[in-house]
Amino acid sequence: MPLALDFHGVRAALESDSPAILSHLDRDFAYFVSEDRGPCRDEASIRLRVHLRPPPTRPKPRRPALSWRSAKISSNGNLRRVDYEGRALLEYDLAAEQGDLWCEDEPLAHELAYLAVLSRVGDLLDRQGLHRVHGLGFSFQGRGGLLLLPMNGGKSRLAIELLGRPEFKLLSDDIPLLDRKGRDLLAFPLRLGLRGNDWAGVPERYVRPFPRRRFGIKHLVDVDYFRDRIAASAPLDWVIVGGRTAASPILEPCSKAAAVRTLLSQMVLGVGLPQVLELMLPLPPFAPGFLRLAGVAASRLRTCLAAVRRARCFRMDLGADPRANADALAASL
Repeated sequence: MPLALDFHGVRAALESDSPAILSHLDRDFAYFVSEDRGPCRDEASIRLRVHLRPPPTRPKPRRPALSWRSAKISSNGNLRRVDYEGRALLEYDLAAEQGDLWCEDEPLAHELAYLAVLSRVGDLLDRQGLHRVHGLGFSFQGRGGLLLLPMNGGKSRLAIELLGRPEFKLLSDDIPLLDRKGRDLLAFPLRLGLRGNDWAGVPERYVRPFPRRRFGIKHLVDVDYFRDRIAASAPLDWVIVGGRTAASPILEPCSKAAAVRTLLSQMVLGVGLPQVLELMLPLPPFAPGFLRLAGVAASRLRTCLAAVRRARCFRMDLGADPRANADALAASL
């Protein structure tokens, strides 16, 4: 049976000849698992089949492939083909929203499938006016906040600390959703990814090692560990621009212009979002898909400006101690 998922109305069906791959994806997306585990037949559904075996041989594309990081990307109409240095092959029909991934390396197959699903889900959510933000989304006494930190800035470690405090709930440690009016944050909780021994204290049954092809090993903490600490939604009240430069945490008001600049990067451009440009870039450049991509960026920008207009904006420099950071956050909101 396929793994059936429902991401705020965007449905996905994941299939694999590897029970281990399906088990990993089930744990990754546990919050979104649908009670209906049958095939998804909605027009907006996504279907991905993961084959744990070597990629098939394909003829060379008629047009030169675009190279992006470790991938060679080619297109034949709506069919996008991504060759990951011969180690994996992803073929995805962007019109039918279905595709196949071949890879005999289980950790790599898991990583690529996870990112491909998030990329296509994010694209379809964008079209519905639900935009992802690269940041920590939390609820404090029923009101919502966004803490915008760079990649590896400590979002997940701070999230673990906040989960232990009854006045806080989690929306997402990495990519909460913001509605098109910039008014409400919606939950988008995935497994937490922690470095080093940051997961110490979490029961081992909730933890998995996750070797990544570009960023080294993280340990994943399952959603089931903190499911009862998730807020479904919260009205946006705070936008906090974060950094990690202080000896001890500092939180103070900042200008709305500073908040807009950070959101331009971490929501409008999507820096840090799992949006897999291999499946988003129009080929060739300035093809019809470019206009759709520009429309998505414009919608994200309108949402960004609406959010900053209504939110209170702060600057927070995090210290090295997550507990002190959480104390400073609780004391200042």
